Amino acid sequence: MKIQRVATTNSDLLNLIQELNDFFNEEWGTEVAQSYQNHHNLAEMACAVVAYEEGKAVGCGCWKLLDEQTPEIKRMYVKQTNRGNGAAGKIMQALESDMLEKGYQQAVLETGKEMVGAIRFYERHGYRIIPNYGEFVGDELCICMKKILEKA
Repeated sequence: MKIQRVATTNSDLLNLIQELNDFFNEEWGTEVAQSYQNHHNLAEMACAVVAYEEGKAVGCGCWKLLDEQTPEIKRMYVKQTNRGNGAAGKIMQALESDMLEKGYQQAVLETGKEMVGAIRFYERHGYRIIPNYGEFVGDELCICMKKILEKA
């Protein structure tokens, strides 16, 4: 498994993000999925990474600044066929390492309340549920989480 930092215009990243968008459209319908698109503007991402297994792109993740001291994890995705092989954990580690290198001490994220597997994954990696922040305040479909970052 190799994690590579990529440009937000990288074709492997864009293909993975399209799969992620297709998943959201199937899960929640196009209208609901579209209402969250403004949160996913790749041009705003400070860092993007792609996980490769045997030369094939199998997962991705990004982060952007929510405010001056808070990076927000975005666009975490691992192909269904590659889940459970450690890719998501390595992606998360790469994103958090990048945040720490840039001097940030915390990270937040938002995920769907019904995405129990994702919530458990984030909890295993030290994220805790917090009150919804920003545009997610009052949004019943979302759960927000936070982690204090520490150097390994």
